[in-house]
Amino acid sequence: MARAAALDIQPSDVVSINLTRLLSRLEHKILSSEPDPRLRLSSYERAKTSANVEHARTLLLQLEHESSAIKIQSRKQAAQTDLLQKRALIKRLTERLYNLSQLDDGDVADVSDGEDLLGEEEPLEKPALTTLSAAAEPPTPPIFDRRKDSPPPPASQLRSRHGPTSSSTTAHTETLLSHNRIEQEVITEELVSVAAAIKANANAMAADLQGEDREVLERAGQGLEKNTGGMEAAAGRIGLLRRMTEGKGWWGRMKLYAWLAALWVVALAVVFVMPKLRF
Repeated sequence: MARAAALDIQPSDVVSINLTRLLSRLEHKILSSEPDPRLRLSSYERAKTSANVEHARTLLLQLEHESSAIKIQSRKQAAQTDLLQKRALIKRLTERLYNLSQLDDGDVADVSDGEDLLGEEEPLEKPALTTLSAAAEPPTPPIFDRRKDSPPPPASQLRSRHGPTSSSTTAHTETLLSHNRIEQEVITEELVSVAAAIKANANAMAADLQGEDREVLERAGQGLEKNTGGMEAAAGRIGLLRRMTEGKGWWGRMKLYAWLAALWVVALAVVFVMPKLRF
């Protein structure tokens, strides 16, 4: 029994179960009230989670393609409704990951700006220290002369204030481009799935209408054939009467009327007199 139940499971059911479990784990990890702190601190963890989201989107596209081939309308609508909910969840996960990456880039920019500010304040503290040392020690040569005689600092110690800003701007631009690219892919996939569903519904409706129209046309053709036969028979009878009356004058018409009267008398006798006769 267990083997038979296992054989009854379709591949689409396995894909749907895997997608549901994956989305449940991602939702708990990203959208819960206490998300994983590694997503905020580690770009590697965000990249790995983003890869899982992309895998979930791939499974969703596979299920959408398979749902368009379902012939039972109720099952098809239920499957499409569930897939739309999962697509909305994937979109929320993508937006949350984008926001986390934005927060991380903002923290990096703030740290770099703080380091620049500390670097700027260092020259302001040095004159105070030199003033105190000058008051405690005997006169020494001027400070400017010592700075002039001292060798310049190595290039590795020079700080570029615009370096972190440009790198953070580049990272921000790349993040925006990747987010826009993901949004464009999602919209394109939705349009393709909607077009495929519309095409499948149109083909099914055309097949149903074609079958019904064929039956209606066949019945209408049969009715027209019967009507045509009846009209041809009536035309033949009218032509026969016309041939009988043409060229014989009033005497022929009188004989025709006599025949008609005789037929009426016979018909009345058959209808009213014959049932009363008893043999």
